[in-house]
Amino acid sequence: MRNVECGMRNDSPHPFPPPQGGRAGEGETPNRDNIVVTGIGVISACGIGKEAFWKSCVEGRSGIRPIQSFDTSAYRSHLGGEARDFNPKDFMPPLKYRRMSRVSRLAVAASIEAIQDANLEVTPESAPAIGVVLGTGYGSTAQTDEFFVGMLKEGPEGANPSLFPDTVPNAPASQVSIYHGLQGPHTTFSHNEASGEQALAYAFRLLQEDRAQVVLAGGVDELSFVLFHSFAVLRALSPRNGYEEGMRPFDRRRNGRVLGEGAGILVLEKESGAQERGARVYGSLAACASTGSPVGTSRYEAGAEQMARAMEKTLDHAGISADRVDYLSAASNSTQELDRAEARAIRKVFGGGRRLPAVSSLKGHTGDFCASGGVRAAAVLLAMQHGKIPPTLGLKEPEFDLDHILDEPKDRTIRHALLNGFSFGGSNVCLLFKNE
Repeated sequence: MRNVECGMRNDSPHPFPPPQGGRAGEGETPNRDNIVVTGIGVISACGIGKEAFWKSCVEGRSGIRPIQSFDTSAYRSHLGGEARDFNPKDFMPPLKYRRMSRVSRLAVAASIEAIQDANLEVTPESAPAIGVVLGTGYGSTAQTDEFFVGMLKEGPEGANPSLFPDTVPNAPASQVSIYHGLQGPHTTFSHNEASGEQALAYAFRLLQEDRAQVVLAGGVDELSFVLFHSFAVLRALSPRNGYEEGMRPFDRRRNGRVLGEGAGILVLEKESGAQERGARVYGSLAACASTGSPVGTSRYEAGAEQMARAMEKTLDHAGISADRVDYLSAASNSTQELDRAEARAIRKVFGGGRRLPAVSSLKGHTGDFCASGGVRAAAVLLAMQHGKIPPTLGLKEPEFDLDHILDEPKDRTIRHALLNGFSFGGSNVCLLFKNE
């Protein structure tokens, strides 16, 4: 890839009209212009850039391997989904990235690809109408750890001040805005495993309510030693029983998650604006809903009532029946509790003789990270475009009666697809993508 400073050429001096109106109030009807996706940027363990990423998805090639960036010899777990082939030089000059943390570099690189893919130009006229909404589970854990360890060892005078700006979770979104010169709404969500999905849902609302004309939205997280250590101490990583270490969503032999990292950013905009500038459209984000489950901070909702309600509300908002859903991208992460609960929720929504959608989890490709919703949303849109559903890697012995995609991708026309984001602590988000 070549270095890309900003967007593409556009002959119009005003590529976006100024935002009209404001947030819809009581009794007002929000803007119903379709919200479409015109650009995709992906940095992941199984591919740098959307083309390499998608090739790995359909060829069933996992990015999960023994961790190389830090020593795991003292632990039972050794695997991770590292974005090993990522080099920020492929996206931006050193002067731009040298003061960024790794997680910010991942986010900015994905945003550069997304803007380039959307053929979007950022100008002084359009910048106030372009926003950034990112999800991240923990932000720059490596840099935060380095800063505070330095302060504890050397005192305030010995702490490295250049590390401090990246100790806050909103640093990646800020770096994206700064890099591209964006001046629209700017928000970060840190909702554990639903962070990326919440960011996409909020971006959808911003566009519906005329508070932006374009939004770069998605999620980013890094795999660091301090994060790996924390999950290991909590005994949340595979292996946790007699089976070998690995990521096995929905499988009888599943025994815990394998951590990953990456960034997935979409360019969301109003359909009228996309048509005006002749942009290619991958599909539309048609509806979303979120619910809360009354569970402990480290638990998932075993009964799955609120998980099912999030899916039902999303379908209701979109005005479609459950049997019209062709594909469901699951949140399943190879843990006993979440996989069982999500399978129960799917059966609740799609039971009663309804046609079950094809179900797969991408986390066998990428590993599990809190803001994976952006990367998984990119996979949903690429599946729609290519008419192929990626398999669930690691799933050999299904425990649940679902329409699983196992070893090979499945050819299928996808008009409606659901993306689930279910987190420990009880945050549930569901998004519906449409291609018709």
